[in-house]
Amino acid sequence: MKAFHLIQGGRKDKEGREPPVSREERTYDEQMDEVMAWNVERTDIVAILQDEIDEERLSRWSEALEKGVRKNLDPKCSAWEENPWVPTYRDLFQFVRGLRTRLLGNPSLKHMKPMERSDALTVCILCGIRALQKKRGTKRPIDTIQWMMLERYLG
Repeated sequence: MKAFHLIQGGRKDKEGREPPVSREERTYDEQMDEVMAWNVERTDIVAILQDEIDEERLSRWSEALEKGVRKNLDPKCSAWEENPWVPTYRDLFQFVRGLRTRLLGNPSLKHMKPMERSDALTVCILCGIRALQKKRGTKRPIDTIQWMMLERYLG
């Protein structure tokens, strides 16, 4: 009987309708905030980052992220040589990659929560940066989509 249902294209109810597909009702930012809250509560990432990042650096990163990663890094959209945001994006990218390497064996980060296909430690670092940005009231805090674009253009 199950093979017959597979051939038909799935199970249907008694009236011949497909069962409803569950859809995620939360926005991407809400999901990112949930992962951020988990990582901030269960790890020491914010304390680690407060020692590593000064306010001016965090402000530069936040301002660059508000301007848009794709808009400023895509070679088709802008000239890299003339773009003043490229060094800031490169600084953020190198910071996260370098910190990730240093924190690989840190026992205070063993309860990290990943997000989709992303590396759990990288997501935890991004969540810590996001928490610091939200504390300061940044308009466009970092997320994994921006990080994937940074990896694409700078990696």
